[in-house]
Amino acid sequence: MKYLIYVFYLEILINFASGGQTLFTPAAFLGQFSSEPAPAFALEMTRWYGVLIAVLTYLLIRGLMLRGTTLKVALEALLFGDVIQIIVSFVTANALGGWTSNVILSVVVSIILGIVRVICLWKPIDTGIEK
Repeated sequence: MKYLIYVFYLEILINFASGGQTLFTPAAFLGQFSSEPAPAFALEMTRWYGVLIAVLTYLLIRGLMLRGTTLKVALEALLFGDVIQIIVSFVTANALGGWTSNVILSVVVSIILGIVRVICLWKPIDTGIEK
């Protein structure tokens, strides 16, 4: 079970890619969800989303470095975000008139990360959350 924690390093890599895209090429990021051109306001709000991704990624990196309570709190916060992400994906699919591949992927990734987070929080010593 100690290998489960490595899923979070993969999450960090995904966050770097997604965060970079939202910050530097927001139109490309939004284009994965809809073929409609995004107005300037939507592009700028996407950049703000990138800021949040950066902050959450930093929180996860520091949690992995420090382990213990710090990592537990980070995982709890991210688990809360996973649940919200799944709920919002249904709203997004409804707004877009269907399930795009990226919306489906976000649900699948959120479920996988959520399950791993629950296991790590449930068995912190076995998974390496507690040193």
